[in-house]
Amino acid sequence: MSRRYRKWVKEYQDQAWTLARYLLKDAQEAEDATQDAFIKLWHHQERVDPERVRPWLMKVTRNGCLDRLRRRRDIVELNEGHMPGHVDGPMQGAAATEVGTWLRRAIEGLREPYRSLVVLRDVNQHSYEEVAGMLELSLTQVKVYLHRARKELREQLSEVRP
Repeated sequence: MSRRYRKWVKEYQDQAWTLARYLLKDAQEAEDATQDAFIKLWHHQERVDPERVRPWLMKVTRNGCLDRLRRRRDIVELNEGHMPGHVDGPMQGAAATEVGTWLRRAIEGLREPYRSLVVLRDVNQHSYEEVAGMLELSLTQVKVYLHRARKELREQLSEVRP
């Protein structure tokens, strides 16, 4: 395994997993989707611009998750009320708190592309430009959609505030 590839795995695996976890709502499936994305990175590493690895990987991860969701819908009817009870991985500490759990559920309740936008920009801290490239949106669309997503989150979270 190349040194460069190992560096990318170390730097970006938590971000890719977090995005997959929020999109798929299942820790094990998120691990599988993340592994698939890194396999694609391995096969395309010579063609991927080293300066654009993170956006490339997040886009591949997101697209893989959306494909999994489409297949899941084709196989079984989604149980809209299902929420995993336990979160493993990089977000374990945040989800352990009550507020963290409410926030995670609120983000998971957002529709696409709002959910991806919030995870990529606010959770994984990508720049607006990177998010625009990953989701193939204009910078203006990213800002408008992100504003709407945050507004929805505020509304959802205001309902659970004491």
